[in-house]
Amino acid sequence: MNPPRPIGSVLIPAHNEAAVIGRCLKSLLAEIEPGELEVVVVCNGCHDATAQVARSFGPAVTVIELEIASKTAALRTGERHLQVFPRLYLDADVVLSGRTARRILHQLTNQASLVARPPFRYDTSRSSALIRRYYRARIRIPAVMNSIWGAGVYGLSAAGRARFGEYPDIVAEDLFVDQQFKPGELEIVGDEPVVVVAPAELRDLLRVMRRAYRGAAENRRRELVVDANRTTTSTIVDILRLAASRPTQLLDTITYVLIAVLARLYVAFGPETRWERDESSRAAAS
Repeated sequence: MNPPRPIGSVLIPAHNEAAVIGRCLKSLLAEIEPGELEVVVVCNGCHDATAQVARSFGPAVTVIELEIASKTAALRTGERHLQVFPRLYLDADVVLSGRTARRILHQLTNQASLVARPPFRYDTSRSSALIRRYYRARIRIPAVMNSIWGAGVYGLSAAGRARFGEYPDIVAEDLFVDQQFKPGELEIVGDEPVVVVAPAELRDLLRVMRRAYRGAAENRRRELVVDANRTTTSTIVDILRLAASRPTQLLDTITYVLIAVLARLYVAFGPETRWERDESSRAAAS
């Protein structure tokens, strides 16, 4: 008997993710039948045990190793190996259950579906009081919470993936993908949120935000976005509404704005660094 055709594929780019890749794959493959998912992990520029940990899951996971440390190179390489749509793109530090992955992939088999992701929530249990205030405001901003970027996972149908060609060599690839779709085309599937571990301290958050802002600027500079001002304008409107409608939480809103301004100053006057990430969440996992 021939093995069943996978219901979809999962592409996981991973750069020095030995501390978290096992957690990611264990959750993804739980409650999944053999052959139900086509899973590829692309280890790019790794100097740790990421590949060994991924290979420990056996034939359920295909592991590819690249010498270059580049998420977009990993995405391009992984797509050349994958055969099946719909497709999930999953960050190695995000915990997505197999049950939720199945629901998203089934949703994307609908002829009208283009792009989908699960809901997400921030885990701020290890964060400072300042960071908790920032994220309490952030989760009330629809322009942020209803976007493709930010959750560490999104799924595309074949028609959705046809909206653009190969992933360009940029930092903020999820923002680039987000800009390929009109407001309202993203579907939030299910009620089980993926957990995004928030940075522990302000310096950790600033690293993440600096990368995001530089990635957004790169998208605009290379004219890779459909509407470069859409996200910024929507966020500003949401912040003003939040401040007006929730005066009791004004301090959270002010904190959000001040950190956003500080991050932009950090981009303008800080050292040039192409890739930064929050190591505090990975340290907590290990």
